[in-house]
Amino acid sequence: MLYKDKYQLKRLEKSDFPAVKELFWKVFKKKVTLHYLENKYDTSYLGIEYICSIAYYDKIPVAFYGALPQKFANNEREVYVAHACDSYTLAAHQRKGLHYQLAKLAYEIMEENNMKYVYAFHSENTYFSTKKLGWKEHIPLKRFHIKVSTLPIAKVINKLHWNGIYSLFFNKKISQNALEKLSIDHKDKFRQVFTPQLINYKNSFKSHYCIEIEGCVFWVKIQAIMHVGLSYAVSELALQKAIKKLKRKAFLLGITEFLFQVDPASIIASQLQTIVASKESWLVGYLDFDSEINLKDFIFNYSDLDTF
Repeated sequence: MLYKDKYQLKRLEKSDFPAVKELFWKVFKKKVTLHYLENKYDTSYLGIEYICSIAYYDKIPVAFYGALPQKFANNEREVYVAHACDSYTLAAHQRKGLHYQLAKLAYEIMEENNMKYVYAFHSENTYFSTKKLGWKEHIPLKRFHIKVSTLPIAKVINKLHWNGIYSLFFNKKISQNALEKLSIDHKDKFRQVFTPQLINYKNSFKSHYCIEIEGCVFWVKIQAIMHVGLSYAVSELALQKAIKKLKRKAFLLGITEFLFQVDPASIIASQLQTIVASKESWLVGYLDFDSEINLKDFIFNYSDLDTF
């Protein structure tokens, strides 16, 4: 579609990724590979992909609105939702309504693909940019920082891109037993469906590890610190014992912190509260396409984030 007779707005296609890469560099002055972008947006494992939009000005990419489809389910039904995760515009083309128009186009694509709502973990910028689009507010996640007193060797490893070394200490594969445990809690709530297909998708552009200890399971990524995504603990005491043992290994590896970001209504949130006090994290914002959907029936966690 044409916008203001100057801009071409269209649904993202695979052939547009070099343009997205170029735009990312121009806006953030950070390099990102085509492999990363193509794999991040390759959600064909769900049967849905490219629910994004991009704008060109004289064949030059100038703005992008990125989102990913996700499958959530409770013990009765499955639904598809969209996670809005990337939005950037060249400085010279800002304040021209491009973000608004690209978002509207993306929402049309989402509704055509039976998405029930679009949501985001808000930064300050996204919070204000979604106001004009009619977004609503859910609740903020809680973050738990568990510190480890050690030399920050993991920060050096991350800077040198030697993160593959963690494969010597942590398992990249998830056992069937661990997979089942990670799916035990909150079956009455909608949660992202955690399957081998989702794991393979995430591992196609990020490295993740599964840690099973004291009857607990942690699905993590390590980038300077240990970011803990979906997790399960059989009890508060088991979690306390698991964290204590994990701290010993983190000490040797120079990992200075474990970071959990969880839904305040989750079981793991109440269990973590026995170890360390929580702090407020991202506010979950959303725009619903189905009036029957209530986000009180949904549970979110750190691994729902696009960059996890």
